[in-house]
Amino acid sequence: MLESKNFVIVSSIPIKYYTIAIPSKNNSSQIMNRPVKKAQLSPGLKSLSRENLENLLGDLYNRFENVRNFIDLRLSGNGEQLIKKYKKLIRKQLEEGLEEGTNGLQEALRVVQEFSAAGTSPRDQADVMLSFVESAVFCIGNYGDLYENFYDEAENMFDETLGFMKHNHLLDEFKQRCMKIVDESADTGYGFHESLGDLFGTYFSAGKSKMRLLIKKPVIAKAKKNM
Repeated sequence: MLESKNFVIVSSIPIKYYTIAIPSKNNSSQIMNRPVKKAQLSPGLKSLSRENLENLLGDLYNRFENVRNFIDLRLSGNGEQLIKKYKKLIRKQLEEGLEEGTNGLQEALRVVQEFSAAGTSPRDQADVMLSFVESAVFCIGNYGDLYENFYDEAENMFDETLGFMKHNHLLDEFKQRCMKIVDESADTGYGFHESLGDLFGTYFSAGKSKMRLLIKKPVIAKAKKNM
């Protein structure tokens, strides 16, 4: 527990949900267990000595991986190693989920969300989001016909990623990777390949008609499997 003249900060939970004691009108402390707003948190942090503030940051760094990633990224200014780590983890979660029957799909989605929460640049976020789709297409190609929700989540992520890239003016930078995703999704079921091609055509200036040249003739969707 870190103490100051008027505040007590308990460093046992993420900083957004710190339990703090703030002075009431009668100078007694009033405990707050709800999310702390910046305006409430700032005075408490300013009242801490440099040593106590360093201890608080050190505690957060040791306890929470997303905080550790955020601090590492801000201090190093280089997200390449972090990007590689998360890309590998996404692929690992998807493959292990299929091989071991675990909920790897949702875990992989959680990894994408966790990376975004690390305070990375829009370019790095788009890179990792797109890698989820790439890994999903890889798994579909290597593990055969999968359950329908797997295709749906990959398609949804492709749509979300393209929208995110458009908003941040990154489409041109990632165009070739997106094109490769569509091409490598050929001969898959559930209309997956066609849906990805339509999304590509919607977001890129090439237009649907030009993109359709890259799409092979539709294949008959394989029988849907239960999860």
